[in-house]
Amino acid sequence: MNKGNIIERFGGLIKEETLNCISDDKLAPNTCILESSAPFDGYYSCEPQAHKPQYLYLALNGYFSFETISRATQNVHKALKRPIDAVTGNITLFGVTTQVIRLRNLEHYDDVRIIQSLYLDEGITFRKRLWKISNGKTMIKLRKFFYLEPYDVNMFMDRAEPHHAYFLIPEQMDYERFKQLTKEVKYDPNYFYFDGAIAFFYENGEINDMIRIYRENFTIDEIKEIRDKYFNLM
Repeated sequence: MNKGNIIERFGGLIKEETLNCISDDKLAPNTCILESSAPFDGYYSCEPQAHKPQYLYLALNGYFSFETISRATQNVHKALKRPIDAVTGNITLFGVTTQVIRLRNLEHYDDVRIIQSLYLDEGITFRKRLWKISNGKTMIKLRKFFYLEPYDVNMFMDRAEPHHAYFLIPEQMDYERFKQLTKEVKYDPNYFYFDGAIAFFYENGEINDMIRIYRENFTIDEIKEIRDKYFNLM
């Protein structure tokens, strides 16, 4: 791949995942922490031998502004003397929407209690454990920065997260329509092995809608083929 200019954009991502409550002595007591049991399920359900990364969702008590959580996260970085991959968002489960901080790629569960304590020092409080969830289907909406490297026409590689690619779509798409289109794309065995999500970013006062594709060790031609398949169905 020839490297282009990496652009930074703020936006969001919407996906559906299966979450489980986790309970461990290493975590802060009586707090609600959910773990994705099948991140990128559309890909890993077809590739059972692939390594599954760890995604944790810390349920918050109430609502905190994006600025408040961002400043708190900066101070957590300083206290730990290393960055953590933390973004804010919300999950909807059993008809209830709860704000969360998503933690990604932690090395040890021991880190979680330390991180919770540091957020508490910043005034970020956590929801008590109210749910006992096992394999609960959950809608997840994240707010995050994207670090995108342009490739081809309206297509990007993610330079912060491996195996992620994006392509722009001409209009906003609701999640149910996206799920149906993805099923139709996957009817063709040539395009079966990927996981998809909806994403968007802000630029020049406008919202740019995208589809995110996760597929390990993809080629540019594979992403183009998946993009073209979506466009033909749209």
